[in-house]
Amino acid sequence: MRLPPRRSVLKYLGLTVLVVAGIFTIWQLLKPIPTNEDWKDTLKILASAQFKGNQVTVRNVRNFQYDATGNPTVENYYDKTYDSDKISKVWYISDPFNSGSPFAHTFLSFEFADGSYLAITIEARLAKGQSYGLFNGVLHTFPIMYIAADERDVVYIRTNIFKDGVYIYPLKATPAQGKLLLSDMLERMNNLAIRPEWYNGVYSNCTSNIADHVNKIWPGLLPRLDWQTVFTGFADKLALDKGLLDTTLSLDQARRKFYVSDVAQKVGYATNFSDLIRQPGRAVAAGTSAR
Repeated sequence: MRLPPRRSVLKYLGLTVLVVAGIFTIWQLLKPIPTNEDWKDTLKILASAQFKGNQVTVRNVRNFQYDATGNPTVENYYDKTYDSDKISKVWYISDPFNSGSPFAHTFLSFEFADGSYLAITIEARLAKGQSYGLFNGVLHTFPIMYIAADERDVVYIRTNIFKDGVYIYPLKATPAQGKLLLSDMLERMNNLAIRPEWYNGVYSNCTSNIADHVNKIWPGLLPRLDWQTVFTGFADKLALDKGLLDTTLSLDQARRKFYVSDVAQKVGYATNFSDLIRQPGRAVAAGTSAR
């Protein structure tokens, strides 16, 4: 039996790969974005924002409490009106997946003059039974969602429940820039409720979306697609190199100074959790009495 020439076999295989790739690409492009799934408990309620001058009312600010495995024990949301002219500081939060990991979850938190904090975290919206992975995270698998949350939810679960190493860095942003940054994030949060989009671990993840918002305030400052927005565990280095972090310290020094997990575990579920983790001296003095 005479075998076909090797060149013909390779040509056939190449055409087969192109056809399969084309079918896969079309399927991904035409795949509808899910909007009515049985979402995980922490992701089922969408937040929204209503603007009236400098006052912005954020509805469904998440403030859950969790058991030792991270499952919700208290599911609570609240509505709160913030004065966007009273933003005193913006914080960049990095939560590496584990020690030495090239990946981290990053998000922003806004501090107001009245002592309140509003965290905005950008995440993949998972249905019950789904789990996030590097492979399905780059396919059209999950919608993207913006979560408005209390820091005692999104920071506490990472520092005190999961025992992650969390860093909270101050951004070099004026109150006016902080207002523009918050407004832009809240407007996108509103728009996604009307026109959902796909999450993508490469070009539309937590860090790349923050970069988009930052670039609207400081045009062209951050690359839209960069290895440090894909390997998000290094995004704090990118922010420091671009002058976004409000510090003159080196990266290693900044990571030591703005590491909050140890102090968070000392103060526990304190009412003034956010203030205490930013003031280690007060937190250590408070000790278990702050629980």
